[in-house]
Amino acid sequence: MASAIRTRGLTKIYRGVVGPAVEALVDLNLDVREGTIFGLVGPNGSGKTTTLKLLLGLIFPTRGSMQALGDEVGSARYRSRVGFLPDGPYFYDHLNADELLHFYGGIFGLRGAELRRRVDELLELVDMAAPDRRRRRVREYSKGMIQRIGVAQAMINDPDLVYFDEPTSGLDPQGSLQMREIILRLRRQGKTVFLCSHLLAEVERICDDVTILNEGHTVRQGSLAELLEGEGLFSVEARQVDEACLAQVRDLAQSVQATDGSVEVVVADEPRALRIADLIRQSGGKVTVIGKRRRSLEDVFIESIEEAQ
Repeated sequence: MASAIRTRGLTKIYRGVVGPAVEALVDLNLDVREGTIFGLVGPNGSGKTTTLKLLLGLIFPTRGSMQALGDEVGSARYRSRVGFLPDGPYFYDHLNADELLHFYGGIFGLRGAELRRRVDELLELVDMAAPDRRRRRVREYSKGMIQRIGVAQAMINDPDLVYFDEPTSGLDPQGSLQMREIILRLRRQGKTVFLCSHLLAEVERICDDVTILNEGHTVRQGSLAELLEGEGLFSVEARQVDEACLAQVRDLAQSVQATDGSVEVVVADEPRALRIADLIRQSGGKVTVIGKRRRSLEDVFIESIEEAQ
């Protein structure tokens, strides 16, 4: 699969008049595949925003190379093919959804029937097409409506590559679900989505590939499936496990976590997992899950940051 974004040794060092230089990003190598959802995650100050600014052509690198969609980053052709939803977007609050999208469409040279058709398509995409929504002033929008119209403005030029910075930040669970569905719909349309977020559960649900940054350095990257692979470990989840059985299990397990009447046992191989399951059943416990252990992105994230530090 071709790369929508490719960087090699991408580095940004901020040098002030006084004080030491700040290495915001060091030797970043990315290969974002076309038609996928890519997630960039990391703690505050890890270099996520700097990476976005570089890829959008808003700032220039200290060294390294970057290419996107086969064009030079920052060129007029490149800018015409990308969309961007910033964290906490601001729009003219006296406009309604229709007026706002007509304004942004005009910036990209859309006019007449073509622009009206595009506005209607986007309002349908983000569930803002109902008259009571499309005619409402931005000043009356909820946080979720702001994010929805933000996605629409990012897509007004029908871009091939879309950058989203914290698209689900501040949304309630239903709003987050709807935003995820919109992003997945964009992937089905063949768009490449570059998602920058600190909400690991959201990234885990929708991303194909992930890079984890810490203090400007890459600490882990790869496909989501590779990152979450449990390194050959197996787990047994059970309920109603008595203390005598639990003592036996601990002698065989790598780790045991007991919470609210449930137990998760992690072991090195499948035969040991089956043996533990038998012990639990023989003692009167109930085995609910047994199989290869799949870590969460949060597990990988914490492990990666701790190793880096």
